[in-house]
Amino acid sequence: MAEKIPIPNQLPILPVRDTVLFPGAVLPLTVGRESSLALINSLQGEDKVLGVVAQHDPRVEDPAAADLHKVGTFAKVHKTVKMPNGNVVIFLEGLQRFEIVDLLGLKPFLTAQVVPMPDVFGEQDSELEALHRNAQDLFRDVVGHSPQLSDDLQAVAANIDDAGRLADFIAGTLPSLSTLVRQELLETASVRKRLESLIRELSKELEVLELRSKIHEQVQEQVSQNQREYLLREQMKAIQK
Repeated sequence: MAEKIPIPNQLPILPVRDTVLFPGAVLPLTVGRESSLALINSLQGEDKVLGVVAQHDPRVEDPAAADLHKVGTFAKVHKTVKMPNGNVVIFLEGLQRFEIVDLLGLKPFLTAQVVPMPDVFGEQDSELEALHRNAQDLFRDVVGHSPQLSDDLQAVAANIDDAGRLADFIAGTLPSLSTLVRQELLETASVRKRLESLIRELSKELEVLELRSKIHEQVQEQVSQNQREYLLREQMKAIQK
C-alpha cells in the first residue's frame, strides 16, 4: 500500500516518455537525460521524492511547461542502479496524484509548484459498489483470456476493497491501454468516472480476446481436420500398395 508522505508545495519534476505512473504502482524507469540525472543526484534524505509527469510528445528532448501534462504522480524513489553506459535505473512507487500550478524552474532540472489531487468518491452508494464489482469481474475475465497477464493478478484485484485503488491498479496493469488513455485516467479525480471508463475499456478488450480465442480454436480445428484427412489418405495409399 502507498505510503502516507505529504506532498510538498514544490517538487522536482521528472518528465517521462510514453509512461504514466499510477498511485500504488511500483515502476522501474531508465533515466539518461542530463537534467534528469541531475535531479536524481540531488535527492537527499530517507524519503527521496519527486513528481513524475508524462510529456505530450515523447520526441521532445528538453521539455518545458507546454510540453508536459498538468497532472502527474508524486512518487518515492526506493532504489537507484547506475548502469555502465551512464544511465540510471530508478525504482519508483507512485503515492498520489498532483496538479501542476506553476513551473518554477528549468535548470538544472524542472521544478514546479503543485497541489494534491485527492480521489473524489461522491456518495458511497450501491451504484459505486456495483461499478467496483463489475470492474473486478471484467478484469478477472480479461486476465483469464490474456497470455500477457499473470493469473496472480486476479487475486490481487479481488482483494482490493478501495474503489480508487482498484481503478488505479487496473489502469496501470492493463497492457491494451494507450498512454493517452492512461493519462486521461490519471487526470480523472472522480473514482466513479474512472471505473466507468475502465469498464468500457475492459469490455472492449475482453471482446477482442474472446474473438481471438475463437479464431484460434477454429484454425486449430481446421488444422486437425486437415491432418486427419492427410493421414487417412496416406493409410489408403498404404493399403492399395
